[in-house]
Amino acid sequence: MSFPTLHNPSQQHVNKRRSIQHLLFPFSRKSNAEKLQKYLERCFRHPIVSVSSILRDFTRVQRDEDIVLMTQLTDTTLTLTTNQSTDKLVIPPKLNKQMPPLPATIDDFNLIKVLGKGCMGKVLLVRSKRDDTLYALKAIQKKWVLKQKEFAHTRAERDILVGLRNQSFVVHLHHVFQTPSTLFLLLDYHPGGDIATQLSLMSKFTPERTRFYAAEIVQGLNVLHSHGIIYRDLKPENVLIQRDGHIILTDFGLSKIFTAADVDQEEGMPYTQTFCGTAEYLAPEVLLGEPYTFAVDFWSLGTLLFEMLAGITPFWAETHMDMYRRVIEDPLEFPPSFDQDTCSLLSGLLKKEACMRLGWGHDGIEYIKAHPYFERIDWDLVAKRQLEPPSVPVIKDEQDCSHFDDVFTSMPVRISQDSREQDGVQPILDPFVSFDYDSLLIEFQQNNKPRLRKRHSASMTAEHIDDDRVNKKRQLRRRNGKLNPSVASTLNNSVYSALTVENHQQVLLIQPTL
Repeated sequence: MSFPTLHNPSQQHVNKRRSIQHLLFPFSRKSNAEKLQKYLERCFRHPIVSVSSILRDFTRVQRDEDIVLMTQLTDTTLTLTTNQSTDKLVIPPKLNKQMPPLPATIDDFNLIKVLGKGCMGKVLLVRSKRDDTLYALKAIQKKWVLKQKEFAHTRAERDILVGLRNQSFVVHLHHVFQTPSTLFLLLDYHPGGDIATQLSLMSKFTPERTRFYAAEIVQGLNVLHSHGIIYRDLKPENVLIQRDGHIILTDFGLSKIFTAADVDQEEGMPYTQTFCGTAEYLAPEVLLGEPYTFAVDFWSLGTLLFEMLAGITPFWAETHMDMYRRVIEDPLEFPPSFDQDTCSLLSGLLKKEACMRLGWGHDGIEYIKAHPYFERIDWDLVAKRQLEPPSVPVIKDEQDCSHFDDVFTSMPVRISQDSREQDGVQPILDPFVSFDYDSLLIEFQQNNKPRLRKRHSASMTAEHIDDDRVNKKRQLRRRNGKLNPSVASTLNNSVYSALTVENHQQVLLIQPTL
């Protein structure tokens, strides 16, 4: 068995240097193992050799002792100091490049059920032909990514999943691969469904169940924030329930990895200004077009906690504009069933002024953990996933999809035909050429060029970045309680339809008119 010689176009003078290399060969310190590793890396990056069955068979594990554990996330961090405070913010300058698993294609899986569907694609229950394991396969249409200008967000989701693949409370990524028309993320399958489906069935949860979910969500946010990641789309649909009753956060398509360039030098806090998220869970500062930080996730946490207890979000209204105005103007009101500690926690999480919100600032999440609402919670047990869940889903068999919406599970299971027919054909200047797992190299996007994006169905994005970071203090002022003009204009130029199921509203973007 032999492999073809791989030509590197960048080595234009290799023939001229060959004689010199021959003379220096006896002094080379590179081992055969290192040379083989370098050659295999080039094979995996080659557009033709990388999909060869010979290469796949050659790299397949033959013995138990050949199995190598995946490298864990690097602990290299960047410490940033401010002029006015001794507080430190830890943001990773780079997430570690992971060792790639065996190459995969869509033909390596049997398609079983549709678990979910959105404007970007669908999530399928699949079974691996290699190890007979069930997975959730997220299929993202490339046409949608390019049309909506969502390449940066899609790549950020991949980077986050790869970088946090060994972390608790975050969905585990096993593989990334693609066809000419579709991107695929191979994820753990969690048969308990999500909190949204449970709320649609039960309307609301008991205080004990809500407290348990809230504690594990807080721990999940702690994992994200400690790695410099702002979630921006915490909602019931994105909180999965495992077989044992514990929760997992998923869908990081709107998340952002903060870098040193995002940090305000006066406050020592990272900021961004992208209008994105899901309508019911948007914080006031996002609606007002202001720079915001991790505290928007705590607003979403408060909204979700309120909804789990009451069966409806705190500022719900028939239209989006009415809902947004209620978020900005209306006081927070509680049902009579809420106890004092619950009201106190929600009052802190749903402060309209971000700087007054519970959880604001460095290590602010520790103040949330210390609140009397969580007095009976052992956070060490939460971190170890040893806290006993008050509710465990009943799973009849390994392919039981009864905890997922039957609107999705009844859909025909298929991948678009062009994905299979053109598999292996890469177009010239394909922007997704480096999207695969085996060619992954985490790169942080630092492009601050102003642009406006159309919004998603359900989860929305409309990016408007202000280059003038010096005037951030001025931008943080309230603008007299009115919606930011650019945001209001964007909202008014889109047509929406609201679908309410069991007091849970999902927002569908029908026809953007931008």
